[in-house]
Amino acid sequence: MAFLEGTIGLGVGVLVGLALLKYSGYVDALKKELGYIASGAVFLILASVLEPVGTQVPSIATAVGWISIIFWVIAFILVLIGAIAMAIQIFSKLK
Repeated sequence: MAFLEGTIGLGVGVLVGLALLKYSGYVDALKKELGYIASGAVFLILASVLEPVGTQVPSIATAVGWISIIFWVIAFILVLIGAIAMAIQIFSKLK
């Protein structure tokens, strides 16, 4: 599937992972943490939507490139915060 490569594939993959997490039984206890990860996935999808704009309009390609990088960094930070908070929440319940 060529359309799920790159940034769009990563964003969709994170969302599919969140959908499959429903069957783990932890979803009710991790609402806030899952929100961080879902927000990060949305930023990844937004970054992938900007890529064709930069190729179609060469005069704004540099600006679109920088905005994409900013979206990738925001997505990374949100997913990282969500994953760390989720791990802390799950491991604190195991005691």
